[in-house]
Amino acid sequence: MLRKHSARRVLIVMCCLALIGLAIGSIPRTNSAAEFTGREILSVTRIAHGGADYANLQYATVKASGFVNAVAFGGMGANPLGGMAEVKLNITDYQDKQLRRRLEVAPTATLPGRTYLVFTGSTGGGMIFGNEFRVREAAASRHWGMMGFDTLNRAIEGQLVSARQKDEGNDYVVEVKFNADDTVRYWINMQTFLIDKITTRFRSQVLIEEERSNYRRADCMMLPFHVVTRLQGQPLADLDIVSYDLKSTVPAATFTLTATP
Repeated sequence: MLRKHSARRVLIVMCCLALIGLAIGSIPRTNSAAEFTGREILSVTRIAHGGADYANLQYATVKASGFVNAVAFGGMGANPLGGMAEVKLNITDYQDKQLRRRLEVAPTATLPGRTYLVFTGSTGGGMIFGNEFRVREAAASRHWGMMGFDTLNRAIEGQLVSARQKDEGNDYVVEVKFNADDTVRYWINMQTFLIDKITTRFRSQVLIEEERSNYRRADCMMLPFHVVTRLQGQPLADLDIVSYDLKSTVPAATFTLTATP
């Protein structure tokens, strides 16, 4: 008799467990990737790129080599190459947490004078072939700074508004809004959560587009070693990254219009 009651209890417990399992299985899963907000996707992206190391990043010095379209030097004085030529250059890109940037171009026989570009945080300018210039329309310089590393951190920390857009192909798309005119969009790989592409938009028109690939580890982070840039749809640069220095301080004077790094 006791054995009969025990068998009945076991049967009842098994039936209850089965019902619980069915109930759990019928609950919608709200934590699937399809339900992630833009900010949540960016948070996972930062983890994929380096987590706390990326969040605490203050400076970046990036050395690169590759071809730059000579049209980038047009309008700054005599251009002996023509708009369709591409020049092989060695470039150092300095960035800081204030979204300031400087590109320093190593001298070549083709570029006889000093060449560098600077965004100070409010003003763009520099030198082309040894001739000083300034950028009257600040949007291009500003958007160049917005593509720096700290935009991602600011969006995750709630300093900038982020909104998920419609997925495209194998990418999640998230837009970060600086103001009514200026936005940055990220295309984030669904498998790796690394950034495949970034575009900036000025008054809803794409201004700068950057494709990132060949990710490898650098200073405990996963970073791209191949970057292709377009300006208003036109090819601008195709660069291979030689090295990243994410630990050395970049002096503030680097981001002034006349400073030497």
